[in-house]
Amino acid sequence: MIVGRLRMCALDLISESVYTLRDSTEDSTPEVVPSYPTLSVLTRYIITSRQASESAWIFFTSDPTTFKPLVMKVLRPFRDIRYDLSGVTERQRCQFEAFQQNSVFTPEVYIGLACLHNQPSEEDYILIGDIIKQPTQAALEQDAEYALIMERLPDDRRFDQLLQDDEGAVQNFLDTLTCHIANLHKHRTPSLTEEESAYWGSYPQLQRKLEENLAFLALVLDKENSPSMKATVERLTTGLRQIFTEDRYAHYLEQRIQAGYIKHCHGDIKSLNIWITPDSADDQQHHLSVKLLDAIDFNPLFRNIDILSDFAMLVIDVRARTCSATFARRMIDNYLQLTHQDDTPTWTIFTFYLVEKAIVAAAINILFDNQLELGLRLLHLAQEHLNLLVNFWLYQPA
Repeated sequence: MIVGRLRMCALDLISESVYTLRDSTEDSTPEVVPSYPTLSVLTRYIITSRQASESAWIFFTSDPTTFKPLVMKVLRPFRDIRYDLSGVTERQRCQFEAFQQNSVFTPEVYIGLACLHNQPSEEDYILIGDIIKQPTQAALEQDAEYALIMERLPDDRRFDQLLQDDEGAVQNFLDTLTCHIANLHKHRTPSLTEEESAYWGSYPQLQRKLEENLAFLALVLDKENSPSMKATVERLTTGLRQIFTEDRYAHYLEQRIQAGYIKHCHGDIKSLNIWITPDSADDQQHHLSVKLLDAIDFNPLFRNIDILSDFAMLVIDVRARTCSATFARRMIDNYLQLTHQDDTPTWTIFTFYLVEKAIVAAAINILFDNQLELGLRLLHLAQEHLNLLVNFWLYQPA
């Protein structure tokens, strides 16, 4: 037990000055008081730039001693139909799960969690305690905000930027990425128990998820309520509900469950979350390293999924951004060959997932990213693939 007058020092590594935190009997108020009972050194990181979304602040900074570029993510109070970050307990849990999830897919980028000791959104620096490199839920201080600490990757190696390269280079990137994801799904993506697979991969769960995604799509009309947009949303909603029936899909979904394809996936494999970097500064193209960031951490409904669903997000994103059916088709062929999946149930389920991912991506681009044109392309692709499903079932023998 700590008794008497407690005196602590927090070292500011930028100015090399020392703050003395005095006890509450003195008149002045200390600049920062670390949360009891953790006694840790506080480090000030100067913010060089920042980005904000509805749910998070992203702060760009660097290590004050090594000058290594870093990114720190701090969640904001936010709530929508997808997730709830309104309370500090929910935000802390989400940060912990984000580190756990992303450490599976890209451990070399995610450094750890650190307790937050200021309001960086209102200041030009971020003040944190010791970085916990192997955090456990028990080690986190109750009712404390935490920052997720990551290495910063080069902006020009983000995949949406690489897709603007020449056709040959883009095809090389896509082949590398497809191979990486196939290997990830086969060897590194955590499997679920039989009970979990049966639950998350079942028709009732997929139907529930579809309804949530359709409700999310309907929010687009609050921002873009033109007659054509209303007609598109209504057509997709009606068409998906009519095509995704239990008698058509329950048997196929059960086959996927029995084959072990329902796994603890990344859940958000798209261009904005992918970096492809050379293994060394001297090797710009021949040996490429794929890094997947920002795995789904807020809802198991969107991460305990079929590996086809995980891959479908990437395919529809690439198709929308490149407007190339050739790129998309080669990705699909390569992936199915590498994962030994190429039959009628696979293609039928995969096409459904392409439609579902297209409507979700469209809603995100229109509602949150202010990318109306990209969102409209995604809605067009959703209708295109829905038509393929309708034609498939129309010509099936009775």
